[in-house]
Amino acid sequence: MAVITTIRSAFGFLTRLPVGPWPLQNDLNGISAWLPLVGLVVGGLAGGLTWAATLLFPPLVCGVIGCACWVAITGGLHLDGVADCGDGLPVEVPRERRLEIMKDSRLGTFGGTALFFNLAFKGAALAALAACGSWALLLTACALAGLLARSQIFIAMRFPGARPGGMGEAFKQGTRPVHALTAAAVTLAACALAGWHGLYALLAALAGSTALLLYARRRLGGVTGDVFGCTVECTEWLVLLTFCTL
Repeated sequence: MAVITTIRSAFGFLTRLPVGPWPLQNDLNGISAWLPLVGLVVGGLAGGLTWAATLLFPPLVCGVIGCACWVAITGGLHLDGVADCGDGLPVEVPRERRLEIMKDSRLGTFGGTALFFNLAFKGAALAALAACGSWALLLTACALAGLLARSQIFIAMRFPGARPGGMGEAFKQGTRPVHALTAAAVTLAACALAGWHGLYALLAALAGSTALLLYARRRLGGVTGDVFGCTVECTEWLVLLTFCTL
């Protein structure tokens, strides 16, 4: 029962999917073990809805619909991280000021631009995959995008925190070695089942997330919950774009 409660809590915290009545966990302990599973379900549902849209609409419209479904399923949970990182990371100000900007709830020009391109890349990639006419390729790409994106959180946890407290620290504190091993096993198994496509997607996810995290550490001295969210979003569209080249 404890495992079921933790899985329900993971979906309840990270998505807007109905997970049944309370009680759910009121902390993040153990939730990280199920990040790949959550990503797999989120990506699979978004991919399935995108493919269903191809029965009625042209690929470009399907890409927009699929992107909107992705946001709806997650409640746009990680988009705030994209906006905050867009506002704070590029500006030439002291580190402390960057952290203040990222904590500010107001949306700046850079943040709005980052949001636009994040959603544009995801929608365009979904449209291109929908145009291929292969439901298997589309579903595989979306499922792996969701799974690999959330698996990168474990890499982000290896970086020092840029400030005490916050969501990033809460995830770290609730994660044990067994959780990381469970998530790694699920991730590698899913990539292996996808064959060469899975290998390419894994390499792209690792390269992209590592580059972003290193950049964030250089600019902030570490990572924050916003960086976690931005890493998830950027990895999703990067994996989708990788599938477009295969």
